[in-house]
Amino acid sequence: MPELPEVETVRRDLQRRVRGAVIERVEVRNPGSLRGLAPRPFTGEIRGRRFDGFARRGKHLLCALCSGDTLVVHLRMTGVMLHQSVRDPLPAMARIVFHLRGGRRLVFADQRKFGTMELAADPLSLPAIWKLGPEPLGRTFTAARLRDALQGRTGPVKSVLLDQSVVAGLGNIYVLEALHRAGISPKRKACGLRQAETARLHRSIVAVLRAAIAARGSSVDTYRDGQGKRGWFQVQHRVYDREGKACKRCGAVIVKEQFRGRGTYWCPGCQR
Repeated sequence: MPELPEVETVRRDLQRRVRGAVIERVEVRNPGSLRGLAPRPFTGEIRGRRFDGFARRGKHLLCALCSGDTLVVHLRMTGVMLHQSVRDPLPAMARIVFHLRGGRRLVFADQRKFGTMELAADPLSLPAIWKLGPEPLGRTFTAARLRDALQGRTGPVKSVLLDQSVVAGLGNIYVLEALHRAGISPKRKACGLRQAETARLHRSIVAVLRAAIAARGSSVDTYRDGQGKRGWFQVQHRVYDREGKACKRCGAVIVKEQFRGRGTYWCPGCQR
């Protein structure tokens, strides 16, 4: 699933390339991708509108329209938002196509059809948005706030960090990478972390997210940025998808376990 760095990369691409573009018509190829409106009312609401800007909340892409409404896009596992020229080949998995003035288009493609798009007058009114925790790259996300969020949580720290109400935008890749950088086992009880460990974990979360954004995300499967290109942070992964390889810090062999239904990579040498 695209996580915060991937969605932020797409947001920046669209802000630079699509902001100000006018939608001439909309082609809904998969009505199941829409929430709240049938294809005909949806296209009627969107046609003729201008994209005024692109924001992000957690893993959600927020596309502001000149009407005051917002398109809330959740890419989920395999969704892609791609800016193209009409001369470019349309992706085979295109679900919703925005034909833009000037011979361009914005394509929502989704191989597994789990991604969604919703039109909202106020995105903050949607439960999927207002239930989110702090943005990990925002000023309100501090080591003290993280420590407070972990207090009383007896579950494994990995599972707690995957809870979007605790920290918005983190997924399996960046939780595992941050825990490795902090030297904390994913199986540790969240409430059992000492103050110094929580501070180290906070720094690691921020650092790994910033590095991943700089590298335009991790393309370990279907993720592509707003230009249809791969990210390259996967070459900097320290544990994720590195089963059987040597830890870059201590040399121990990276292991993979199925932990609470998710593939979990960690180093038994420096994450005791």
